[in-house]
Amino acid sequence: MTQTPLQSAPWRDDDPARRIGWSPAGPGTTLGEFLRRIVAWQALLDDLAAPGAHWLLHERDPLTFAAALIALWERGDSALLPADDRPETLAGVDRLTHARLGDVPGGHRPGASRDKTDEAPRWGHFDPERHALSLYTSGSTGTPQRLDKRFRQLDAELATHRSLWPLDGAVTISQVSHQHIYGLLFAILRPLCEAAPLAEATCRYPETLHAWLGALAPAERARLISAPPPLERLPESLDWPAVNARLEAVYSSGAPLPAEASAHCRRLLDTPVREIYGSSETGGIAWRDQHDGDAWHPLPGIAVRDDDEQRLWLRSPFLETADWQRQADRIEPLADGRFRLLGRSDRIAKVGGKRVSLTAMDRALAADPRVRRASTLTLPRHATRLGAIVQLDAADLPRDHATRRALVASLRRQLTAAFETTVIPRYWRFVAAWPTNAQGKLSAERIERLFRDLHDRRQPRWLGVETPAPGECRIALEVPERLAYLDGHFPDHPVVPGVVLVQWACDLAREHLGLSAPFTGMERVKFPLLLLPGERVTLSLALAAHDDHQRLMFAFDGARGCHASGRARFALEEVP
Repeated sequence: MTQTPLQSAPWRDDDPARRIGWSPAGPGTTLGEFLRRIVAWQALLDDLAAPGAHWLLHERDPLTFAAALIALWERGDSALLPADDRPETLAGVDRLTHARLGDVPGGHRPGASRDKTDEAPRWGHFDPERHALSLYTSGSTGTPQRLDKRFRQLDAELATHRSLWPLDGAVTISQVSHQHIYGLLFAILRPLCEAAPLAEATCRYPETLHAWLGALAPAERARLISAPPPLERLPESLDWPAVNARLEAVYSSGAPLPAEASAHCRRLLDTPVREIYGSSETGGIAWRDQHDGDAWHPLPGIAVRDDDEQRLWLRSPFLETADWQRQADRIEPLADGRFRLLGRSDRIAKVGGKRVSLTAMDRALAADPRVRRASTLTLPRHATRLGAIVQLDAADLPRDHATRRALVASLRRQLTAAFETTVIPRYWRFVAAWPTNAQGKLSAERIERLFRDLHDRRQPRWLGVETPAPGECRIALEVPERLAYLDGHFPDHPVVPGVVLVQWACDLAREHLGLSAPFTGMERVKFPLLLLPGERVTLSLALAAHDDHQRLMFAFDGARGCHASGRARFALEEVP
């Protein structure tokens, strides 16, 4: 009988010199070294609990994550993969697991001495019906939901992908999180099960991707596991023709890739761009390459059909049961077996006792020529009124209180043609880039961040972040008219106090740049222009280490010029 990908377990091979990890600095982790990591993890787990435990696992390092996951699976355990490492996320799932593993507060990791053991790992059995792991949906359509996966579901999907696109020894380079099903399958389990090397770090920047492709040996080839956000931002300025011959294919998932972004990526990288359509709940459903058209091919073994409402019905070996299951998306079936996606079925919300179609409201907003994309939504703490996220070109973004008020009034007038005034959104967020997470999703966490100032009046209105390089970011902000710091400063002409701007810069550096060291002082701080209620600014941050401190450069720039700039100093963090 043919073994499934996980049952074949190539990590058990008697070939300790085989390279399992790839590093641009060379030579990469060998299978023998990887096995010692598995032994170290199993020894740690033995100290903590008997086999059969359920562990919270969060680990950014791909090989460390892979070793921990294989160690606990081979021991007879299962894993819960939180979507992120925010304290509230971890606290919400702690009660479901025995303990935390990995790079989170309170997370257990093997000591360095345990990696030096000559013991062999203990191998177990991958029963197809055994619970392998739990993960969570993005929460883009509501509260994140826990999903349990059996080994047979993972195996079925791994075998399908291998049949379509075998790795054939290519290096896997990932730009996505392996805490989610797409990254887990494509960036971790596929290379492990196909005995192909995987990059030993996540590739977060296009400059890094360019350098890594250039570092491949002449005979080596790579596959890129990506998502719409990094692919849409591929810069023209890099010399892609010098390195793109080493890239065999690009994979994207999380959300449909805009047609122009697909063409842009294919032109720069000169390689197929394959999109995977699916979800955490369903696994993969279909794939496409927009170079050949916008229709989707169902994956082998997947059956799809529609109903009278054009809703997608799905039957798949990746699901828990073998029956037909109705999905939220609408489709247009084609004669050749492919289908086109028509968007999600009608989203209905109850606002002030009235039922309203959020889908219809989104379409009405998108009909405005200034609007590139729009999403209306209910907010957990403001259930009686709607919020709206609206993407505009940079030239159409409001720059101050007056232009924002005029824009909101214009969009409200447009909506009153089809909707009662009482259901029209009250809370508006205008963004230059759609605020997706690393998986290309408008997640519950991103939605909460966009509207956080509604329940914390000390916060600026956060409208998105860009990270052009390590240690740098640019954050779009607005000054809420209800900002607490405007009270009494000054009664007739409110302005944001300068000390508040410095505090915002430090707080946002902690949030987006991982700064955690104590503040020790500031220098060269200037406030050339007062910052007024309603004004929109870009906060530029750059963090760098110096001889005896860390230095944070910050600048608040708006349509009228620079409002504040300076440098904040922080202690050097101790290296553990």
